[in-house]
Amino acid sequence: MTEEQLGQLLQTAVDAALVASVCIKKYFGSQSLCVKQKQDGSPVTLADQEAESLIRVHLLSKASAGPLDILGEEQGLTGQGTRWRWTVDPIDGTRSFVHGVPLFGTMIALQDMQDERPVLGVIHLPVLGLTYAGARGQGVTCNGKPLRIPDSVPIDDAIIGTGDIAQFVAANRYEDFRRLSVMHGYVRGYTDCFGHGLVVSGALGAMMDPALNPWDILPTQALIEEAGGMILLFPSRVPGKVDSLFGNRALVRHLARELSFCGPTTHR
Repeated sequence: MTEEQLGQLLQTAVDAALVASVCIKKYFGSQSLCVKQKQDGSPVTLADQEAESLIRVHLLSKASAGPLDILGEEQGLTGQGTRWRWTVDPIDGTRSFVHGVPLFGTMIALQDMQDERPVLGVIHLPVLGLTYAGARGQGVTCNGKPLRIPDSVPIDDAIIGTGDIAQFVAANRYEDFRRLSVMHGYVRGYTDCFGHGLVVSGALGAMMDPALNPWDILPTQALIEEAGGMILLFPSRVPGKVDSLFGNRALVRHLARELSFCGPTTHR
């Protein structure tokens, strides 16, 4: 894939997220969400389903690099087993969405299936009006402003984010959460892609987020790595999911040592 094609696909992903945001904001605060519970216990709404359909149509109609597969949270995997695969989470943070908390967003990544690594990522927070976007070799921006994660931030000056405690419990990592809270006085819960965006922007020094699906972490991985940060991933105790630790390099290394956060699959 050429640099020009990658840039075009990044813009396609940004545009797809923006198209879906119109639908998502229409439903936000509505009494007609038709909330249902999926097999894993997480909620799904009409907004999730309609937003993913809109994103899929846009990604397929605007493809500039031949046929691409799509793996979405709500509609599963479609395509012909090509090298390139979109991942789509139409509303990351559906629980927040349902409860009227505006810290949810849309996550889109393009994954190279030869090495299973993402080459671009987008996180769009529709209510906050923030769009994080980046591609390999092309930098990372938030609403067009370039972002770069510092190599090092003193731990005493950093805020460390975490996902939901329920995810730590599910991944058998509650002890990690407890130890992290004991060793650092500024551990705060900024769940879902809102927290991920805070790390990409440098507002959070690092974040630990276990038990994530591919569509929950691949966009973040692309953004963190391209912005100069570090991400550690390895298989979770929850089947098919991964546990993650990401942020500025020095802090991630420090936390990984202190918490013995390591595993067979690590990235940069």
